[in-house]
Order: sequence, then C-alpha cells, then structure tokens
Amino acid sequence: MENAGRRDITSQAEETSAVELSHNLTTVTTEIKTYQSIGGQAIFEIGRRLKWVKENDLAHGEFMNWYEELNMNKNFVSKAIKIASNIDESNFPTSGNLGVEVLYEIATMPPEERDMPQHLDSGEVKKPDEMTVRELRETKRKLAAAYSENMANQTLLTQADKKAQKLQAQVTKLQQRDPDIKQVEVEPADYQDTKADLKAANEKIADLQKLVDDAVDDHNQRLAYELELEKAKADQEEIKADLNDLEVKRQNMLKQNAQIREVQKMVKSINELLDNFAMLRNRLDTTMLPDESSLVQGLTEMADKLIENGQVLHDDLAHPYHV
Repeated sequence: MENAGRRDITSQAEETSAVELSHNLTTVTTEIKTYQSIGGQAIFEIGRRLKWVKENDLAHGEFMNWYEELNMNKNFVSKAIKIASNIDESNFPTSGNLGVEVLYEIATMPPEERDMPQHLDSGEVKKPDEMTVRELRETKRKLAAAYSENMANQTLLTQADKKAQKLQAQVTKLQQRDPDIKQVEVEPADYQDTKADLKAANEKIADLQKLVDDAVDDHNQRLAYELELEKAKADQEEIKADLNDLEVKRQNMLKQNAQIREVQKMVKSINELLDNFAMLRNRLDTTMLPDESSLVQGLTEMADKLIENGQVLHDDLAHPYHV
C-alpha cells in the first residue's frame, strides 16, 4: 500500500510539474516534505521548490534556517537546485532511478555530452546515466582536458593560418607583377628580391610550424599536470563531502540518544506516579467522601487527564509521524 501511494504521488508530481508554484511558504514546505518521503524520484521537484523559495525570498531572508529545519544541509540544497536548473526531467526518463550525486555530476556536464556514450579508462563504453559518481567525474575531467587542448590548438592554428595567409598574399602580389619591358628577355630588377622574399616566406612558415608543434607539446605536458591536480582536488572534495555527511549523521544520533535518555527518565517518573495512583485507588473508599467536595472534583479531573493523555500517547505510538 505504501509503494502504491508513493507511485500515486510521483505520478501526480509529473502531471503538475508545469504548474506555477505557491508563494505560501507553508505550502511549499509541506510539498517538499512530501517529496522527501518518496526519495530520489522527487529530487527535481525538491530542487525546483528550493530554487523557487530562494529566488522569490519566500523565507524572508531566512532561507538557510528554513531548509535546515527540513533536515537539509547546504551541500544537498545547492546540488538539488543545480539539478533542477540544468536537467530537463521530461527529456531524461531514467533520472528517477538515479541518486543525488549522480544527477549532480550529470547536471554539471556540458549539455551536449549528457546523453552521449563515453569511453572510460576501464575500456567500457557507457552513457552518463549508466555511470557511477567516480566514472562521471573521470569523464568530466577528460572532457574538460579535451576542450582545453582543442581551444589551445585552435588558437595556435588560427594564428598560424593568419600569418600564412598574409605571407601567401605577399607572394601572390609579387607573382602578379608585370615586368617593365615585356619584349626584352631580361631579368626584372626585382626578380632576385622576389625570389629572396619567397625563400624568406617559406622559412618563416617552417619556423612557425615548429613553434606550433613546440607549443602543442608544451601545452600537452602542462595539461597532464593540471589534470593530476584536478583529480587530487576532486578526490579531496569527495572525502570532505563524506565527512560532512558523517558529521550530520553523528549529530542526529546524539540528538536521538539525548531524546531516549530524557524519555526513559520521564517514563520512570510516570511509572512511580502510576504506582502511587494504584495505591490510592486500592486504599480509597469513595463512599466516605462527600459527593460535591473539592477533593472528589480534584480526583475526577486527575483521572480525566490521565485518560486523555494516555489516549493521545497511545495514538502517537500507534501512528508515529516522521518528518
């Protein structure tokens, strides 16, 4: 029954994803709690609402305090907003099966690469929605490196092409010169100069090509070094994120333990009270008390409160509410 209810909520969310969000913070908070209960399938809707509240200042400058009351940390909130902003769920049908970290890595990939098969270092070929978080980060580093290399090579080739075009224009201009006296088979006065210019132009092109080759080699070496630095940085960030998650879990466990100790202490006190109440019940002869006395009224009110609070506690234990 629970899974069927979650499917109904998910289906309803998909049908209403284009509906304008409410400006009432209580309504948005209730919606987020609903989507939290159905896990990863609702990450788009949670992120969409977080972004809505932040952009419209529905929390009146208390955005961080508001989402922390929903048991969310800054890392999760920023990733959820990035996912909702960069990925179109309607064009990404498998997203419901993916976790927050995977969706975040896909959301921060170049748009044209998010659905393209990629070659991994392991030799496998996978699409982004089939990869692990580590494989996605590996792929993003390779794409960034390839993009940087391509831009650097394109810049060098563009510069070389401009210089070559300029030299070729000079050569063409020299070749199109008409000799001063066409009928006389004599060497033009500027022939040797033109020949020297052509030779110099060819030498410049050769030198330029060598510069381009050297620049490409130097760029590749520098890129490999930067790639290693980026990989180390990514690993460090991953460890930091794991430590943050562990700290959140530790704090939650401390709160839970404190709650348990407090409840145990109160239960002990209540049990002692109930023992005294039982002794009162066994020893009390109600026929000896005046019907309208304040003592009878006080005992009656005490019994009513015990029944009322006992029923409320019984209902809470039978139907616990989890935020």
